Amino acid sequence: MITDAKSMSQGYKDEIVFQENMLRNLQHWQSFFSLLVGIGVLMTYFLRHQSLWIVITSVGVSVVSAILMLIVGYAIYKGRKNVTKVIDNYEKVMKEIVE
Repeated sequence: MITDAKSMSQGYKDEIVFQENMLRNLQHWQSFFSLLVGIGVLMTYFLRHQSLWIVITSVGVSVVSAILMLIVGYAIYKGRKNVTKVIDNYEKVMKEIVE
């Protein structure tokens, strides 16, 4: 039983570390999409008199990046909730094993 408890404990810890790393990766993607929104806005502002295609492209980049930024933000929100559930479940299982 102790071997099973140790392996289960290690499995939970590995899962928590893995999910936290994935959340960090999602945060990097969210920052990247935020940067693209800023670049699109700057392109729209500074190049608005150059060409209609440049304006349409920059607005499109901004809109798509903003939507992706919101989607990644939602994934981060759900991921944090999931990590909390895994930690709570881990504590519950370990408490039952100890008792």
